[in-house]
Amino acid sequence: MEYFVGSVVTLVIVMAIGLIFRRAQADTPITISYSQSYIHQLMYPYIFTNEEIKAARPTQASKHAGDVYIRILIIDGFAYWIRNNVFYVADVEGEEVLKETAKQVDTMAMDKVQLEKMMFIVSKLTEGKADDSWNAGQ
Repeated sequence: MEYFVGSVVTLVIVMAIGLIFRRAQADTPITISYSQSYIHQLMYPYIFTNEEIKAARPTQASKHAGDVYIRILIIDGFAYWIRNNVFYVADVEGEEVLKETAKQVDTMAMDKVQLEKMMFIVSKLTEGKADDSWNAGQ
């Protein structure tokens, strides 16, 4: 008989505790706020940083494009370009560069105005991305 009374008391206590916890859960539902900062915190280990994107390894295609294509700046009927760390100039006829008139630029014999013009041309030729060859194809 005492086992039966102990079992009934235990059953009543368990049911009472269950009712208390159910009411407590119904009053305060648990919600997760999906804010932009929360999602960013979750995804941060998998996102590439700017340094990782900029430090992309050179590919065979990018090396080939660097060897084949030359940036040329045409000013006042002359075409300027840099090849193998040498500054070249050639005449332009229409839209075509006359390759036979190409010669190295001698910056030692220039005056200040010409030298500033050459510095501007060199800065324009060397600025920008190394893979800046996108265009409409015309």
